[in-house]
Amino acid sequence: MRAKLVLASFLMLAVLGPAVQAGDVVVLYLGHSCFTIQAEGGPIVMIDPYATYVPYPGLPARADIVLITHQHIDHCPWCFGEYDRVEGDPILVYRWDDNGRCQQKLPPGNLVITEEFKTQVIEASHVTASGGGQGWVCMFSFEIDGIRFAHLADLGKVLTASQVGALSDVDVLFIPVGGVATIDAEEAMTVIEQLPSVKVVFPMHYFVAGYCPWTDMASLDDFTDLAEASYTVRTIGDYRVTLDAETLPRSVEIWVPEYKTD
Repeated sequence: MRAKLVLASFLMLAVLGPAVQAGDVVVLYLGHSCFTIQAEGGPIVMIDPYATYVPYPGLPARADIVLITHQHIDHCPWCFGEYDRVEGDPILVYRWDDNGRCQQKLPPGNLVITEEFKTQVIEASHVTASGGGQGWVCMFSFEIDGIRFAHLADLGKVLTASQVGALSDVDVLFIPVGGVATIDAEEAMTVIEQLPSVKVVFPMHYFVAGYCPWTDMASLDDFTDLAEASYTVRTIGDYRVTLDAETLPRSVEIWVPEYKTD
């Protein structure tokens, strides 16, 4: 695979542009923090593919655009010399140094990646309240077919006021819940409360035996047990979920898909 590298020469816009017409949007959960999102006929947008050190079976998979939130082994296989985790010839949305190493962060702002796809980058700390994690992450927010998505990467602390402002119109949220190096279940609940526009929440970055190498990370049950007291929790018996802007829930629901196993 020959990956196209998005360097520092992004076109910056003050506004991301008008919303497109609503339609079906397919979300695939490939495990850990990796999802693909695609509208009918549109590009496949992948977020945070993992290296083989995190042995979920969902990769390799195809993508047209890959958003990389930070340089850790469970979010950026290219940083560790693995170039075959994503099939096709994707555009990698990351900032690379002169030697081709992914060691520089994207500047916060609005980015035009292609004529069809634009994204907002919001910087956040990877360091947790208890001192776990390290460095920074790029959270991504973007609209596909009338639905505003946000992927919170390895967010280490609850959102600041400026981050809340940047994410104020999000409909669908991908949020870490496993703790240790990210926010934990209780903090994830706080973040959901901070974003009243959210309708669907996909939990991610939690312990799964056999696939997650970090055994001190909390399981999904820690989060869903808390969430059930406040929200509807829906178990999706598939790794594929279809969304439509016109039929999103009216209030927050937690949707728990299976991860891809074949």
